[in-house]
Amino acid sequence: MRQTWFLITCLLAAVLLLPACSTVQTTDSGDPVILEQYETRVEAVSKLDTWALRGRLAVSDENDGGSGTLHWQQNPGGSRMDFHGAMGRGAWRLVAEPGQAELELADGKRYTAETVGELIRGQLGWEIPVENLSWWVRGLEAPGPADQRTLAKDGTLSLLSQSGWDIEFGRYRDVQGLSLPLKLTARQGDKLVKLAIRDWEANGDDD
Repeated sequence: MRQTWFLITCLLAAVLLLPACSTVQTTDSGDPVILEQYETRVEAVSKLDTWALRGRLAVSDENDGGSGTLHWQQNPGGSRMDFHGAMGRGAWRLVAEPGQAELELADGKRYTAETVGELIRGQLGWEIPVENLSWWVRGLEAPGPADQRTLAKDGTLSLLSQSGWDIEFGRYRDVQGLSLPLKLTARQGDKLVKLAIRDWEANGDDD
C-alpha cells in the first residue's frame, strides 16, 4: 500500500549528519565579499553536532497531502523525529542511530533497518537522496554536485537546485551566533515539502 508523504518526509529527514562540507562553486555571483560570507557561514554551520527544531511540516503530491507539528532532535549519537498531525492523527516517531533506524507509527507498528535509506527502499521502493534534507534544513548545500545556487547579499542561500529538487529558503534567524533558516520549501515535480520552523536550538562542537 502506498505510504503517505508524512512517512516519506520523516524518512528523508531523519539521518545522521556527516562531517563534510559542500564544495559547489557559486553560479550567480562573482562578488568576493558575498562568497566569503557564504563560505564562512558554511564552515560554522557544518560543525553543528547537536541541534533541535520545532515547527510545522506540510507535505503534498498530486494525490495526497497534509500537515502537522514536527520536533526534530539531532546529536552525535543519532537523530529523533516526532510528528503529530491535526487532531492527533497520523503520528509517528523515527529514531536513527549508527547501524539501526526504527520507525514507529501511531497504530504501534514498527519498521526497522540498518539505515534510513534501507527503510525508504523497503517500505516505499524509492531511490531518493535521504541524506540531503538534514543539510538543506540548515540552509546548506548537501555534499556533491548542485545544478544551481543563488546567494543573498548576506551570503545565505536563497535558492538551490540539487538532486532533482528545487529548494527555496525563507527568512533566517540568528541562533547562538549562527544564521539558520526559518522556512524551507522543496519541490520536485508535483511533490512539495514545506517546513516552517518556530524554534531552533543549536550547539556546536568546540573541539
